[in-house]
Amino acid sequence: MNIPHYGLGERGKRGCCERIMKLRLTLIIYFVTLIITAVVVGFLFNEHVISFQQELLVSSGMTLTTQWLELKPETPMKTAADWSELFIEVPGLVPLDEHGFPNKRLLLSDGALLRVEGYLTSDKGETVYLDDISVVGDNRKSYLDMSSKELEWKKRDYRFRSLTLRSNRVLVTGRIVWVSYDPRASKDGMAHPELLK
Repeated sequence: MNIPHYGLGERGKRGCCERIMKLRLTLIIYFVTLIITAVVVGFLFNEHVISFQQELLVSSGMTLTTQWLELKPETPMKTAADWSELFIEVPGLVPLDEHGFPNKRLLLSDGALLRVEGYLTSDKGETVYLDDISVVGDNRKSYLDMSSKELEWKKRDYRFRSLTLRSNRVLVTGRIVWVSYDPRASKDGMAHPELLK
């Protein structure tokens, strides 16, 4: 009596190997796709974060007078994030009063009072006056911080093509930097522009 033998045989073994190879190939494709997707998502996330901040050197220095002077940077100044400000490096500006508190007046080291006025003009011809002015910095470097209520908590998407400034006396400035940032991203809620370091 012949008992049938139910082994895999050559054809069965070949089919099994082919299925294992296909499974391995599928797993490799799956993991490669997963890695590529993670890289792309990470890149897009970083691009998204970067695109919602802006730090721009408007001028490396200029001389302000009582006449209006217009600056037109090559790159527009954008309200890219929640808070936007203009920093002007002013040599000799006294940041603290005699009691060590932030100076409410714009006072120079020679005792003279300083007044700076400025406004931004958008690519649509809109004007935003920089009427919120304070002094920031320390005894080594001091800056005028110029902004407006319009530039706080990003009420609109602006693209400013020009900055116009004047002062009550001849004033040679240092760097002028535009910063648009999220105040919640820093410990003290203040901007710390890399361009001013």
